Amino acid sequence: MKDLFTISEVSRSCGVSRATILRLESRGLLRPAYVDESSGYRYYDNNNVSWVMQVQLFLGMGLSYDDILLYYRTNGTSAELLARTDARLQMLQRACEEIRLRVKGGETMRFEYMDLPEYVCFARRFRGSTVEDSYRAMYGLYHEAVGRGYRLLASEPLFLVNERDDFIRGEFVPNAEVGITCCIPLDPAHAPEDAAVYPACRVFSCLYHGSYERRAEVFNAFGRKIREIGLSPAGPVRLLGLVAPYTSLSIPEDNYVTRLALPVE
Repeated sequence: MKDLFTISEVSRSCGVSRATILRLESRGLLRPAYVDESSGYRYYDNNNVSWVMQVQLFLGMGLSYDDILLYYRTNGTSAELLARTDARLQMLQRACEEIRLRVKGGETMRFEYMDLPEYVCFARRFRGSTVEDSYRAMYGLYHEAVGRGYRLLASEPLFLVNERDDFIRGEFVPNAEVGITCCIPLDPAHAPEDAAVYPACRVFSCLYHGSYERRAEVFNAFGRKIREIGLSPAGPVRLLGLVAPYTSLSIPEDNYVTRLALPVE
């Protein structure tokens, strides 16, 4: 056993517990170089050590044990794993954008193209005119979704589909009554049959950090940018709320982060 290591040596070198190493074995993610049949002692080589380190790296990147097993089974060529990892990357990028805006401070608007995934939602349309109207409608719908036992989707923000288009002409009128649909993303595998489906789409967006009191200026600035580029809307604008981490806490009025997302042709 001169060139092999005990489980304690591997544990110490990799900075993981003995239980973790045994867990990797039970999940098919590690095979000892040698097992003494008489004593049951396990011995590992350099390849085993580097394998454990790579698995820990993958776990730190947010991959699950099943993801890692799929990676190795397909020699890293799984399109399914690529799609899941890419979706995770986009979620992390959105979180980084939000945090970066708050760290930078001050009112900020950033325009960009992005791709939105398909959303399966518990949705309901209402008519309202103020931010408070939208908040009450969304709060009530969220409460109803939980009461019905729907499986909520933590990876995606709640959003509103706003039927107004006056901002595209630079004529946003605050507190004008319009049709608005509240949308609560659900886990597609557990969504009810009558859930609303919003197909994946390309959007032009405005990521805004600041007070809702200036929403008319933000909407009109967004519309001005749309006209400058010459974009053609392919659907109503969506308002993605990015305040979930502040739930149950007081949100400073100048510290909201919202994404306006307009589907485009």
